[in-house]
Amino acid sequence: MRWVSRQAMFCMVTLLAAALPPSALAERAVLRVRLAGPVLEAPLPDAPFLVLLGEEQPQTLRELVNKLEKAAEDREISGAALIIDDPQMNLAQVEELTRALKSFRAKGKKVLCYIDYAGNLIYPLAAASDHITLAENSEVGILGLHAELTFYKGLLDKIGVEADMMHCGAYKSALEPFTRTEPSKELTENINWLLDGIYDRWIQLMADGRGTSPNEMKALVDRGGLTAKEALEAKLVDAVGSFEDFRKLVHKEFGKDVKIVKKYPREEGLDFEFDPSNPFAAFGQITKLMEKLFGGGEEADRPGIGLIYVEGPILVGKSEAGMFSGTTAGSTTVRAAFQKAAEDGNIKAVVVRVSSPGGSALASDIMWKAARSVALEKPLIVSMGGVAGSGGYYVSIPGDVVFAEESTITGSIGVVGGKLVWKGLMEDKLGITTTEFQRGKFADLFSMNRKWTEAERAHVFKWMNAVYEQFKGRVMESRGDRIKGNLEDLAGGRVYTGRQALERGLVDRIGGLSDALKLAAEKAGLKDYKVYVLPKEKGIEDVFKALFGEETEDEYEVSLPRMASRDPLLRLLAPLLEQLAPQQLRQMAGGLYNLVILNQEHVGCWMPFGALVR
Repeated sequence: MRWVSRQAMFCMVTLLAAALPPSALAERAVLRVRLAGPVLEAPLPDAPFLVLLGEEQPQTLRELVNKLEKAAEDREISGAALIIDDPQMNLAQVEELTRALKSFRAKGKKVLCYIDYAGNLIYPLAAASDHITLAENSEVGILGLHAELTFYKGLLDKIGVEADMMHCGAYKSALEPFTRTEPSKELTENINWLLDGIYDRWIQLMADGRGTSPNEMKALVDRGGLTAKEALEAKLVDAVGSFEDFRKLVHKEFGKDVKIVKKYPREEGLDFEFDPSNPFAAFGQITKLMEKLFGGGEEADRPGIGLIYVEGPILVGKSEAGMFSGTTAGSTTVRAAFQKAAEDGNIKAVVVRVSSPGGSALASDIMWKAARSVALEKPLIVSMGGVAGSGGYYVSIPGDVVFAEESTITGSIGVVGGKLVWKGLMEDKLGITTTEFQRGKFADLFSMNRKWTEAERAHVFKWMNAVYEQFKGRVMESRGDRIKGNLEDLAGGRVYTGRQALERGLVDRIGGLSDALKLAAEKAGLKDYKVYVLPKEKGIEDVFKALFGEETEDEYEVSLPRMASRDPLLRLLAPLLEQLAPQQLRQMAGGLYNLVILNQEHVGCWMPFGALVR
């Protein structure tokens, strides 16, 4: 018998293992991905409390994409069972998840999908699967895209309030809801322009997923919804049946004894068992569990990418975030995050995820300066979400490379300003009269008891135009010769899809957050890297420090940065339990944010808040 060295035997086993299918190496497994509820951009500080209350922890877009990317490379994962259960997401998020599913399938791994109902956003995502099972007696309700604009002038007229508003740029229509009862010609043109681009992209996603032509898909859409039977006949779905039928299909496809993996990748250290004979050990376990949920604890110092989220209306001050209260992007919080990213030696590049319709011009400029400062020292890559317009575009332009999805809504380079006149409500309706006194020529410029005179309007417009020129100057300083054509022809409040913006040099590439992170790592020369989300929420040790009056870092650290690595800290934010408002009320809340900005700063950079596209 011929003897073989131990090293040679090892090599032979390794080569044999590489040649065997995954099922021969380990237990076959299928990843279960369930999409339900909101798909978030940034992690919420409220989320750990939801876990403690027995609720599901909300998923972020990055977590979902990472899960699919890791599973695609995992030889133990044979495929995926995708269950789409009424998620709340936008078309840009659908685009990124669609790419992740296609990459997963490109590794030879099938994706089987189950849906109870297929609406405008659910179906294009389901179409990225190999197989779709639709619930019996359901329908594919792809009816086309519908946009709503809400106007409040009629209400203001009834209660005796006048809106004295102005804008820089013919297409800057953000304040039209207060001054008109129907859209202007420019706003109508812009909405139709946007819908054309978004509709074409929506159709293309579904046509590509099902292997048909855009024209054929448009014809199916124009049928006004299809029953389950009609959808099956039209080959929009592959099977009509119950969830039990789908479960059997999964085991038929992947094997009777296939393992279904729900939590992936599995977090270490979240298992907890209480031993009444040793309460001190239980206390240690609880502490570790709290550190896992709330952050904190020791983290391995290694090179990585800083990830900063700019999400929601842009305001001066601190960011606020809550599961039920919505999210705002505060200039103080975001500026501090950029500063920490610049100072931290472990952070080699920075990615900014922008999902904002804009807001305060001042806050936008503060963020622009902070981002610009980082970009001079480290690679800075920007990823636009569903919307990154006006102030959202303002804070995006410092990026070395700016990514947008094809359906992203961006641009809207322009400025608005104005005030509400309350005299009719107070005096005529309520009988409340006011006498004013002043010192200084323009002391009553923003009095809410009267409209501006022509001279005052000219004075305010001059002020607004200075902000508008500053906005355009920031664009040229940041984008330079990447802008295609005359900026004035691209500005004026005009709004674009990501594809339209790419054609005009307002963004650089089509792609999502995952693409931005990979490019940042490439520019920083990193292969194995950690993603540091900034600012990082406080860990449990910081909570105890605050309780006992010890000092912690905040957003206004004046001392020079230490050379040692440190974590940025964020104060505890919004209360957990607040009422969840319908989408229309959220849009109205956005309008109220804008009125607050007008009251405080009198000039703003935001998109029309009344447009709902479904």
